[in-house]
Formats: sequence, C-alpha cells, structure tokens
Amino acid sequence: MRAPPPIGYNDGMLAPLLLALTFAPAPGGNDGAYQRVVTRAFERAQTELVAGISFDVDHSRWEDPWVVTTAHYEVRATRSYLQTARYAKELEYMRGEFVKLLGEGQVPSKPLPVWILPNMSDYNRFGNDNGAEHSSLLGGFYSFQHPERPVVAYQNGNATLLGMWLTHAAVHQFLEQSFGTQSTLWVDEGLASYFALYWDWAFGANELDRIEGLRTYLSLEHLVSDPIELYKRLPDDRFIQLGMLFRFLRDECEATRNGATGDPATGPFQEFLRAAVRGEPIEETEFAQTLDEASALLEDDFKAFDFPK
Repeated sequence: MRAPPPIGYNDGMLAPLLLALTFAPAPGGNDGAYQRVVTRAFERAQTELVAGISFDVDHSRWEDPWVVTTAHYEVRATRSYLQTARYAKELEYMRGEFVKLLGEGQVPSKPLPVWILPNMSDYNRFGNDNGAEHSSLLGGFYSFQHPERPVVAYQNGNATLLGMWLTHAAVHQFLEQSFGTQSTLWVDEGLASYFALYWDWAFGANELDRIEGLRTYLSLEHLVSDPIELYKRLPDDRFIQLGMLFRFLRDECEATRNGATGDPATGPFQEFLRAAVRGEPIEETEFAQTLDEASALLEDDFKAFDFPK
C-alpha cells in the first residue's frame, strides 16, 4: 500500500543535521549569532522540503487505489483505507471457512486479486470486456477470462451487500484456483450462496419466508439440475434458496449434517461436497444416494424447518 510519509518524517531527517550544526564550534566564538543563523537556515530548508512533498494522495481514482494485502488476498478499492482493510480481513476469515468445509486444495503462489471498482458504470464496462456471466447479476463476479483472474465488484453504498457480493465471487475464485474447473453447477453456486449468507443469516431466513409466501419456491429437483441459462430468471431467489439449503444440509438436517455419522467435524453432505469440488465420483456417496432415494422427504423437511432469525 502506498501511503504518505508520517508526521515528523522531515523533522527526523533534518534533526541530525541541526544537532551537528548547533553543537559545532562557532567561528570566532560568537555562539549566539552562529546558532541563530543555523536555526534560520534549518527552518528555511525544512519549509522548502515540506513544500516539495505532497501529503494529499488521491486514492479515489482507480489508477491509484488503496491496496491492502493479506496472506491470501490483495484488495484494491477507492472508497477508503478502512473499507479496503475491512474487506481484506473479512475475506481472509472467509477463506478459513472455505478450507474448514472443503479442505485446502492447491494454494496459489501469490495473493488473489479482489477489485472493488468505483461505480456501476466502471463495473459494467469491465464485465462487458471480461466475460461477466450470470453471477454478475449479483453485483460481483469472478473474472476468470481476465489475465489477473480477479474478483470484481463495485461501490454500492451498502457494506453488507457488498460483502455478500465479494464473498460469492471469492468462492468461485477459490474453487477454481484450488480444485480446478467446477463441473457440478448447483454445488458451485450453492457454496457461493451459502458462504455469502455468512454476512447476514437473518436476511437469508427472512428472504426464504418471502419466497415461500410468494410460492416461487424452486423444487429440489430444479435446484440440483437446472442449466446455467435458467439462473437468469429470479437469480436472487435461487441463490437464497441454494444458500439456505446448504445451511440446512450441513448444519440442521439430522440425516446429512456434520456429526450425523458420529464425527461432529464431518457428515454425509460435507463428504459429498469435498468429492464434488475435486471432480471425484459422487454417485456412490451417502448423500447422493439419499438425494436419489429420499429427495421428496429432504425437500419437505427443508421447507418445514424454521431457521432462527
């Protein structure tokens, strides 16, 4: 991160010179006059030096954004240093949650880029130039077609929603960079939606109630089998359903949650996810068999579950 010199920078640089001149023997023994001359020279030099340094760096332009780097991310943004640092910290935490559920996978050789563009116009222009797909409807996407392969979003004035967008896209970035191209669409999008809702589970629960009230629920069969083209229809509702379904299957459903098979750290659904993201055969996993044999029961239990708000 490029930052202006701290206050006192010039004093620290010139102080040794001042001390050396102040305590040097005065010519002819006229110490008072000599020190006054030295002091005036020092003040003039400091004034000229400070005038030549600009402390006002404009980070509101994308050409010179704030940059905060953590162990696994490099976040660029124009709003403020505090905002940039916050999202870098939050994404670092979320990556720990990704690994906790899915395992480490391949670790990238350098921090992954995350770009928060200044406005929607810049974001749309970037998306048009770099292959924005359906997930850009959320306000953020993983640009795997761009040479730097960044997560991209834009300033929208809502800190929580922006965090959700960034997290959703960062999951796609993590999966592709850690395990390769994903072939099970509903798992890829379900994981992105599940982790995005970490920002506000109560929002997810309320949205699920809204969807139920409008009777726009997608059946479990559609959630796990629809092609990418159908994600453009009511995408927000679909992502809410997927995210809350993953929450239910991992943490709440007695047959699939972690701890269901005796080990609190693992469960049938987590084992299924780990196989799916790695492109391993999933047909024989316990969860896949449950999905084939009892999907109607799972769907009924999911709709009946009352998520805490």
